[in-house]
Amino acid sequence: MMAESRIPPGSSLLLIGSGLYWILSSQLISSFTVLTPGFFQFDQLGASLITIVGIAATTVGLWILQVDFDVLRILFSRSDGWIFTVPLALVASDVYLTLIVLSTNSQIVELNPFVSSAIGIGASALIPFIVSYLALSQGLGLIMLRVGSYLFGPMKSFRYLPFVLICGAAAFGPANNLVLFLDHDAGVSAYFVGFLGCAMLSLILFSRVKRLEDDLGKPKFQQL
Repeated sequence: MMAESRIPPGSSLLLIGSGLYWILSSQLISSFTVLTPGFFQFDQLGASLITIVGIAATTVGLWILQVDFDVLRILFSRSDGWIFTVPLALVASDVYLTLIVLSTNSQIVELNPFVSSAIGIGASALIPFIVSYLALSQGLGLIMLRVGSYLFGPMKSFRYLPFVLICGAAAFGPANNLVLFLDHDAGVSAYFVGFLGCAMLSLILFSRVKRLEDDLGKPKFQQL
């Protein structure tokens, strides 16, 4: 069994995802967050600061990336390893369906100014955005596995609860976009289906890991 690292699993991916996000946001929305777009629009020093912080975070994340790779290798090698790829699948489906919906219905607009700007610029901004999105999602998933172990102990199936809840919450976007893709006039019902998708995915994932742990009698992965 691999010795536990002092670096929490997910840290490097979160740093890389955040760093890329900040680098892009300095150019797209001149702010650290979409909550305050244009905050440094007329302050070149502030925009440069965002870029520097982003480069620093990305560099540190790449420096310790092996820690997360080792953890992911162990997780993916499990018989139920597909469960831990769900964050990546949700990101891919969310981005794909968002692009499809926006391209097929001019009446639907992207409310997130960061995403809207990235899509407007094209591949040069969209590809780094997707990489950032993937890294943040998978990194958060790994962090939630560690949180679950702290809360419920490494030997109980409930330690997966934070992870599956995060996956469930992330399912809102793809489920909502899927409804809009199938019916452009879905309106409020798209939100209802989105919330239903959150609950269903969380329940399915937790039932799956709990059943497997009960069958094995002992978890195969204990170092998170």
